[in-house]
Amino acid sequence: MKRLRLFIPLLAMLGLAACVPTDSSTGAASSGILGERRSPEDAIEDNMLAMKLRSYYMRSDKVSAANINVSVYQGAVLLTGTAASQAEIDTAISIAKATRGVVKVHSELKVQHATFGELTKDAWYTNEVKIRLLADEQVRGLDIHVETTKAVVYLTGTAQTAAERNRAVAIARQVGGIKEVVSYIEINPNAQPLAPGTEPRTEKKPAVAPVRMGGSGDNVKAPVVTSPGGGSAPAASGAPLVKPGGVVESGF
Repeated sequence: MKRLRLFIPLLAMLGLAACVPTDSSTGAASSGILGERRSPEDAIEDNMLAMKLRSYYMRSDKVSAANINVSVYQGAVLLTGTAASQAEIDTAISIAKATRGVVKVHSELKVQHATFGELTKDAWYTNEVKIRLLADEQVRGLDIHVETTKAVVYLTGTAQTAAERNRAVAIARQVGGIKEVVSYIEINPNAQPLAPGTEPRTEKKPAVAPVRMGGSGDNVKAPVVTSPGGGSAPAASGAPLVKPGGVVESGF
């Protein structure tokens, strides 16, 4: 049984790798969508950890496992989806934090209800964003995981630079109908670079993670930036709201 549990995520990884386009002349993966920066061992461990968390939620009588999405990248857990109460959210977070192997937990669970139509649209948004990330040469699409809840897209994974991370956010924002894009992508300067000639342009001021940006399908209100002294002033339209302590919030 233990071997079977290890074999299932490995098959999924192999299937995904088989879908990666290659250069017909060299047989190498095409630029922008080379193999994951995670090692195969780390990827399997993350998959196993996600499966373990889902099984814990299924066994809990205080959590509706069907409404919770679990993403794990290098031990960092992101919980998205809906909940019937704050108590259910707190329980889900507590279970994740108590699970061996979890490095940290980010929760975007909200007390809300999603209709079947919304769930269908969310699945489409997730697939569309993923396809665009994989096709773009300025990001490593396999390093970015996508989840969507009620037209809010959540990105997790790793990027070598802030420019690569922000490029991924910009790609997601281009999909019509998306209300907001929330990035938990972590920057690792030591990550394997993209193919030569496809590096994103550098930028002067990298945004603070997590980054929340409105989607292209909505009229985004100009957020108000709160200063440490308590004063406030309108920020540029579409810019994230930065509070003391480095928390970035939406302008909605």
